[in-house]
Amino acid sequence: MAIPLYGFLEGDTLGLLVLAEEGETVLDLARKLQDAASLRVARNDKIAFVYNGKAIELGLTVAQAGLQASDRFEVIGKGKL
Repeated sequence: MAIPLYGFLEGDTLGLLVLAEEGETVLDLARKLQDAASLRVARNDKIAFVYNGKAIELGLTVAQAGLQASDRFEVIGKGKL
C-alpha cells in the first residue's frame, strides 16, 4: 500500500507529494523526489535524507525510518545539516 509523504528538495520552491512503499529505501524515496523536481533542480548524488530534524541512514527502509502517511521529509546536500 502506498504511503503519501511530503518531500522538500533543497533548491526547489515547491513541496511535492511522493508515494512511498514500506519496503523501499529512503535513498529510493530521495531519488524519486529528485526525479519529480528534475525540471527545476539539478540532481545531486551527495545527499542527506532528513526526517524530524535528523539525518536518516540512506539504507533504511521507509518502515524502518518510521515514516507514516502525511509525514514531511527533506533531501539536502550532504554536509548541510
